[in-house]
Amino acid sequence: MRITEDAELPGTPDEIFAMRATQEFQDEKCARSSPAEHSVDIRTQGDRTLVTTVREMATDGLPDAVRSMIGTHLRIHETQDWGPPAGDGSRTARIDLRVDGAPVTLRGTLQVVPSPNGSHQILEADLRAAIPFVGGKVEKAAAPAISHGFDLEAQILSEWLAPR
Repeated sequence: MRITEDAELPGTPDEIFAMRATQEFQDEKCARSSPAEHSVDIRTQGDRTLVTTVREMATDGLPDAVRSMIGTHLRIHETQDWGPPAGDGSRTARIDLRVDGAPVTLRGTLQVVPSPNGSHQILEADLRAAIPFVGGKVEKAAAPAISHGFDLEAQILSEWLAPR
């Protein structure tokens, strides 16, 4: 299932990237998604920045068939592999999200590009649930959570970058 989301943000791509690459931002993002627990790891390797979060989430909203396979909680691993800034200041990250114990993945890109009022953030990704007979249902159940997570990140960035 193809997922495309976009948002306008008040800061420059450099400001948005700098904020995304902090422990504080990642902790806030995880806390607002209501995990049972979470961890964050941020590493710089050459001109790349790797942001990894792991969240343990309740499976309440998933179809019964999926919950019977993975239980009452699932562990979500998200990696954002940010490259160096382009000539115009834009940044692109490879996004890789996977779920322990379930063949569910999200792979794509997250871009932050300059816009007249700050920046435009764009997610383009493929959500896959390779589960016979119920894969499509799982993708449809998971897609709103992906969109919500994107919106949540944009909201936090907007709040933190808004002029006071």
